[in-house]
Amino acid sequence: MKYVALFRNLNLGHKGSPSSGELLEAFDGPESAANFQTNGTVVFESTDLESTKNIVKTRLANSGFLQSFSVLTFEEMDEFSAQAPQVDPADNVYRVMASFFEASEQPTLTLPLRSKNNLVEVRSISRNNAWSLIWKPKSSVGNVTGLLEEHLGVPVTSRTASTVERLVKKFGDS
Repeated sequence: MKYVALFRNLNLGHKGSPSSGELLEAFDGPESAANFQTNGTVVFESTDLESTKNIVKTRLANSGFLQSFSVLTFEEMDEFSAQAPQVDPADNVYRVMASFFEASEQPTLTLPLRSKNNLVEVRSISRNNAWSLIWKPKSSVGNVTGLLEEHLGVPVTSRTASTVERLVKKFGDS
């Protein structure tokens, strides 16, 4: 089955992050996995997801890399991509954001959830992902990852809606 791993705070080749080759080797090499961009998004095949996740965590930890990651099936990612919120251009939204996390149960947040500075609005949330809008008036930009981590108490990683769309298009079967 095809999966997508989404790492938090991983930028390939930067200090504190593995190189592209090191990350792919943790997934048994480029025959089994492919990087998407440099942001710690990996598409991989596995017949035993839990075993693969444990092996990847161990291999990366043995190399000094401790970034957390969330995993969705490619089918889940495809379905999630189709649920991106539509935005009215008059709302001056800077970005539509997808966030990923591993919650033990369905979060019970009242939606829409707005950040105190009104630069983030969480529009939808499930047990492992959320769609949000962020604004960027002047030089301040909304921090959806921080807002969700504050409310959920688990590591969160975020990508733009366009990144998710390109990922699904590149690795999809159609």
